[in-house]
Amino acid sequence: MSKTRKGYAFVIASSFFTGIMYSLGKVVLEEITPVHMIGLIFSVSVLPLAGWSIANGEWRQFRNCTRRDWLYIIAFSLTSIAALLAMWTGIEHLDPTVASFIGRLQTLVAVFLGILFLRERFHLSEFVGGLIVIVGIVIIRISFDVSLSLWFWVMVVSAFFFGVTEVYAKLSVRSLAPVPLNLVRNGIIAIFFLVWTWFSEASIFNLGRLWPYIIALSLGGPVGSRLCFLFALKYIDVSKAVLVNQMQPLFVSAIAFTFIGTIPTLQEWIGGVLVLGGCVVLMGWRGKVISR
Repeated sequence: MSKTRKGYAFVIASSFFTGIMYSLGKVVLEEITPVHMIGLIFSVSVLPLAGWSIANGEWRQFRNCTRRDWLYIIAFSLTSIAALLAMWTGIEHLDPTVASFIGRLQTLVAVFLGILFLRERFHLSEFVGGLIVIVGIVIIRISFDVSLSLWFWVMVVSAFFFGVTEVYAKLSVRSLAPVPLNLVRNGIIAIFFLVWTWFSEASIFNLGRLWPYIIALSLGGPVGSRLCFLFALKYIDVSKAVLVNQMQPLFVSAIAFTFIGTIPTLQEWIGGVLVLGGCVVLMGWRGKVISR
């Protein structure tokens, strides 16, 4: 398998894990606040990442990070904090499938910044595939009766910060392997939200039946989804990765159908087929380059 196809495979895996996150997270948010949940899942995620980094010796890479590298890593972590807080606050008040589709706005931000600051380019068929993906998302989007409420705009803010986050992720992964990079980022996020929870919640760890959900969210999101996406960025441009990541709402819809019984409309089926078709075109690119 070529490096490019490995990158796309990691993106698809990341999309799947994130799809699970939206559905499981909705259950947890019925009993605890977004701040509390984020603090817990990122705290748990630090343990396997730390063990992995120590076992394979990748923690030694920290010694070689320059001041600029650390600035990128800190920026990656801080923009992640803003994006996560807005995302889970929005999901708390919206249908998870609707929230997932609103969050797809991050694609436009990431593609624009990738072309502008990272000098990324598109081949002709990549451009066509990406355009088909966006059309599919628009068709699915108009099938939802979503009012321009406060929570809609909260998800828009989340999408903006996630778009910026992916650019910093691309810059950071150039100097630090995905596992130790994710370890630092998750550790910073965990400390921030645990301190916040400590001063605002009566009890942090008394969760009872929610612990299996917290562990599943930790392994699926901060570990599985983010780690797969960072590995993808080692092989492909951030603008290509976020476009293929548009498959994420399809996984959310499939999970919602399986466990809730939600049946997609005709528009959603058409849009979903376009998204899948566009991703296939994008991942099998050929042709001449389209630059800025």
